[in-house]
Amino acid sequence: MSEIQIEIKNCNNIDFAVISLEERKLNIKFAPNGTGKSTIARAMLLGLKEESTLSELMPFKLRKENPENKQPKVKGAEALKSIMCFNEEYVSQFVFKPEELISNSFDILIRTDAYKQKEQEIEELVRNIKQLFSGNQELESLIVTLKEMGNAFKLSKTGLDKKSTGMRGLSAGNKIEHVPAGLESYTPFIQSQNSVNWIDWQTKGYEFTELSDNCPFCTSHAADKKDQIKRVGQEYDKNTIKNLIAIIGVIEKLGDYFSDEAKERLTTITTLKEGIKKEHEDALATVKKQIDNFTENLERLRTLSVFQFKDGDKVAEKLPAYKLDLQFFSELKSNKMQDAIAPINASIDAVIEQAGQLQGKINLQRSEMRRVIERHQKDINEFLAYAGYRYAVEIAGEGEQAKLKLRHVDHGEHLSGGNQHLSFGERNAFAIVLFMYECLSKKPDLIILDDPISSFDKNKKYAILEMLFRRDAEVCLKSKTVLMLTHDVEPIIDTVKSLSRKFGNQTSASFLRLSFGEISECDIAKDDVQTFSQICKNALASEKDDIVKLIYLRRHFEIADNMGDAYQVLSNLLHKGNDKERGIDTREPKDAEDNHPEMEFAKFEEGCAEISNHLNGFSYPQLLSRVGDLNALRALYTASENGYEKLQIFRLIGDVENSVIQKFINETYHIENEFISQLDPAKFDTIPEYVVAECNKLVNGREE
Repeated sequence: MSEIQIEIKNCNNIDFAVISLEERKLNIKFAPNGTGKSTIARAMLLGLKEESTLSELMPFKLRKENPENKQPKVKGAEALKSIMCFNEEYVSQFVFKPEELISNSFDILIRTDAYKQKEQEIEELVRNIKQLFSGNQELESLIVTLKEMGNAFKLSKTGLDKKSTGMRGLSAGNKIEHVPAGLESYTPFIQSQNSVNWIDWQTKGYEFTELSDNCPFCTSHAADKKDQIKRVGQEYDKNTIKNLIAIIGVIEKLGDYFSDEAKERLTTITTLKEGIKKEHEDALATVKKQIDNFTENLERLRTLSVFQFKDGDKVAEKLPAYKLDLQFFSELKSNKMQDAIAPINASIDAVIEQAGQLQGKINLQRSEMRRVIERHQKDINEFLAYAGYRYAVEIAGEGEQAKLKLRHVDHGEHLSGGNQHLSFGERNAFAIVLFMYECLSKKPDLIILDDPISSFDKNKKYAILEMLFRRDAEVCLKSKTVLMLTHDVEPIIDTVKSLSRKFGNQTSASFLRLSFGEISECDIAKDDVQTFSQICKNALASEKDDIVKLIYLRRHFEIADNMGDAYQVLSNLLHKGNDKERGIDTREPKDAEDNHPEMEFAKFEEGCAEISNHLNGFSYPQLLSRVGDLNALRALYTASENGYEKLQIFRLIGDVENSVIQKFINETYHIENEFISQLDPAKFDTIPEYVVAECNKLVNGREE
């Protein structure tokens, strides 16, 4: 398999990093918090866009002073055409919508490749019908104008709504053609193409007539004409005239598409002097109803799809109903309209001849849809049950209106969205699974999971991993190029070692170490996942310093719950001869004021003998002297090459005032928080850089 390399420079806390990804595998990048995992994800996403978008990742240290003009840069991402990333932003924007769990449920969950193939085959059979609409400007213009005419009038319980734009234009009669007496001198303006603007201009000007007896337009004496000027505004309203002109224009555009009788009636109605009466309203209502029904039939043909046929419908019997018959549309029964619909009816006849094929393909598509719905519901609900969530999903709704709905197992009705019902963990678990389905639908070149499962318990972590990567390749992310960024080692233990066979060798794992702004990558193989007992034995067989070996040995005894004499000797030695925590003392002679009991000499000897079996040349006095020598410990600390061993040595030097750092050191010194299996902390330096840096300050500043 080929490898993708993404180079990242000057992005937030990362000065330089090269992230390697094996294609068609799950690439797990394990790193402590603060390494820059989210920065890596963000840089890859922005790397696909214009370079200027990377500016939001400009490191703070370069924002004020940047003499070398360093800029955030990402190389290698351009080889990827699309990236999808699971993070908090995804959860907030794309899932848990009021009416469905995820936006575009149908496209994501049902419109699979197999479904699309059937859809394309059906489209081939009805293509001729749709092609009559596509690119046919005359037919498209007809539909637009018919809709405009229909929308101009609204129906109410008593007839036409008086507030609809068409009624507003016609209710007062046609005062453009019938200019009121006394205003004849304004006829050229009222009947001009800009009559609406003129009426608006003239009406606004009248507001200034009270300022003077002179005309506000020409300044000539106009005291005797004020009433006439005022009357223009009283007789004419610009919005009414605008609506009148619009409805007349629509009727004129439809023209010969109307029957001769309809044209005559509409001409009469639009040229009435006194406004429309009940019989005129009834005539307009008839035109509106017929136009709405006719337009609906045209739209149904233009958007003809399989979902217009219900389960059980016989296509051969349903298709004739799609033909357009003008005998039921008397207002539109004209030669021009007949010529417009004749090719449409002919194309429907051609499809009827292939009704058998169409029926078969529709049945296959419906069968595929049912299969997909049942499979997705089963898979998601099994995951929810295995993970311990008392919720189930259902894909509900007809055809393209199908949506993924949520319900509680103790409640039969669908719940709205999910945000208000689900806990934080439940939302994240749902969101990850829904994200998987969206990835399967959109097929991005790279899928990024930004710390997706660290907050879950062990059972839920594995349930999510199993859902994402172990099912059939058709319905999971197996064999997809996936980058999982995590500070949790458990996914590596599960996929690389414990359950590697079940994951089919589909995982590539590595550790990311941030040091002085640069990220280095260390591959994690199956043998790298070890029990701590193995790690301790390997350390004892190495060339490490004897003090470091004894630290590992003490931990070996601790994890084996072997708290015998050897453990007590080591504990005392590493506490510099006085283990107040355990109340033992090997110092000779005994201090009279010391309240701790002595460790019996015989037990001390037996403990030393057992230690010698693990460490040749073990000398308690010699090592006690070194442990008590601050300069020797500082030299050993400085010589140590990894943070884990530095922290163990640091603990021998002394305590830290910072309680957070002290807690971190204590938890690496004792075994309570370790896994049964883990990565060798000496090889995979998991100690955060800031913790080591704090210890460095204290060691370098501590005097003997």
